[in-house]
Amino acid sequence: MEIKIRVLGDEDFEEASRLIFHTFYKYILPTYTTEGIEFFRDTTSPMSFKMNTYDGSVTLYGAFDNGTMCGVLGCRGSNHICLFFTHRDYMGKGVGKRLFSHFLSKTDPTLPITVNASDYGIPIYERLGFEVVGDRYEDHGTVHTPMRYKENR
Repeated sequence: MEIKIRVLGDEDFEEASRLIFHTFYKYILPTYTTEGIEFFRDTTSPMSFKMNTYDGSVTLYGAFDNGTMCGVLGCRGSNHICLFFTHRDYMGKGVGKRLFSHFLSKTDPTLPITVNASDYGIPIYERLGFEVVGDRYEDHGTVHTPMRYKENR
């Protein structure tokens, strides 16, 4: 397995959206309301990706194994993770760690790294070095727990 990571472009958004929603459907969907599922679907659509990357509010990184997309990490600004998904066939194989390491290399070291984690994501982020810094909350039918990266860089 040879993983390459790069910024995603318009030609990648359809595939990224599918990968994200398939992973979401299997692991996260049960904690969301119908409103939350629709909100998530809308914010991870190819059109939403196009609009948010065009205006620079979001950067999407993709991990590829011999040309096959196997992971996606999105960030708002330089230091807030807004999406982080690995294709189920690649879970536990280091793809997420590689994506996160790449993201770390692009962050502003003077600012904290944050994420609003799903219930499913909390233990994953903890293994990467994050800690819970706030109470779980609901927004648009989606649930999140604020976390911050605690490692020295």
